Amino acid sequence: MNPFSLFAAALWRLGYCMDLKTRLAPQKNTNFTTPLLGIGSLLAGGAGKTPYTAFLAERLKLQGLSVAILCKNTGDENLWFAKKGLEVFTGNRLELCKKLDGKFDILISDDGLEDRRLSHAFWVCLTWGERAEGLRDIIPHGNCRSLWKDHPEIGCIKRCAMEWEEGAKTADIVFSMNPPVNASGETLPENSEIVAIAGIARSQRFFSGLRKNYHVVKKIDCPDHFNVQKKVEKALKLGLPVVITEKNAVRLPERLLENKRVFVCGVGVKANLLYY
Repeated sequence: MNPFSLFAAALWRLGYCMDLKTRLAPQKNTNFTTPLLGIGSLLAGGAGKTPYTAFLAERLKLQGLSVAILCKNTGDENLWFAKKGLEVFTGNRLELCKKLDGKFDILISDDGLEDRRLSHAFWVCLTWGERAEGLRDIIPHGNCRSLWKDHPEIGCIKRCAMEWEEGAKTADIVFSMNPPVNASGETLPENSEIVAIAGIARSQRFFSGLRKNYHVVKKIDCPDHFNVQKKVEKALKLGLPVVITEKNAVRLPERLLENKRVFVCGVGVKANLLYY
């Protein structure tokens, strides 16, 4: 580890620990009647929390339970949940717990593992085999926001893998990529030449999955939560099908989504449901 990375990781660690003892410190006398299920990860994005949260919410609803999802008010997760027809609320998760207490059968927090104020939550941690033991594993040098030792509150650890990875055979949660589909319901033929665009964390999984069935002529990799509208408009001028993630699609205007050369690739989830 070079000195700059070590210093930056140490600063991140210091800020993280101070935050836990001040802004996000546990609060006393917070009694709730509605259980809270938290879906978290030590990774700084890209763990699959949002699709797994939706997976759980949809199946709990099938059991006749009323479910509300809590998430941050930045990014595109709330739009993605709403498009799936799920009840979603954004903002301060603790305040939302107070506001929604008794109004739903269960609340699910999409992320928020670092928020110790949510002391009543049952936390499920999604892991991809990442290390999280010391400064070497903390951002910006590593991929993690915190260390395993920071989270005695985790009640369940779920090992994750993409369906084409060797680890899928023993994983608790297996993610897959659905065939890309356009607004007319047409599935993109296999072996097509395409332009692939992603504005998500760990986007290499998306590109790797596409390469198994398509010829990626051009790959456009953008930061997480990036609005890919201009990238899509420019890519369409190449005359090839443009494939984007389901998460990025929620921020595109209808005129682009209705273009028959714009294909959206959804995420599939296979997992054992968690009951508590």
